[in-house]
Amino acid sequence: MPHPTLHDDGHTVTLDLHGATVEEALRLVMRVVLEAEHRGRSTLKVIHGHSTSGGRRRTIKQALHDELDAGGLAHYGPRVFRAHGHLLLSLDATASVDSSRIRMTDVAP
Repeated sequence: MPHPTLHDDGHTVTLDLHGATVEEALRLVMRVVLEAEHRGRSTLKVIHGHSTSGGRRRTIKQALHDELDAGGLAHYGPRVFRAHGHLLLSLDATASVDSSRIRMTDVAP
């Protein structure tokens, strides 16, 4: 079974949520957003997948879109590009850049 992965190239952080539960994914996205902004990254790409459950259960994609629509990520709302398998968030890159790469161990509970 896959596990969520994280890659940070110093500008863009890519978080692949495959293998996470909906609740784990939501918590992880919030932690990564905060850490990425703190370290001065400009973009967060969240790969949530294509939601192939056929509507039988809540998916990560649905949960993230619901969170955006409900204002839980209101700060990013106008700066979010919703694609079929991922979200792109344009972050507030006014923080000084910390060149140390973000790792999963920095944001995992």
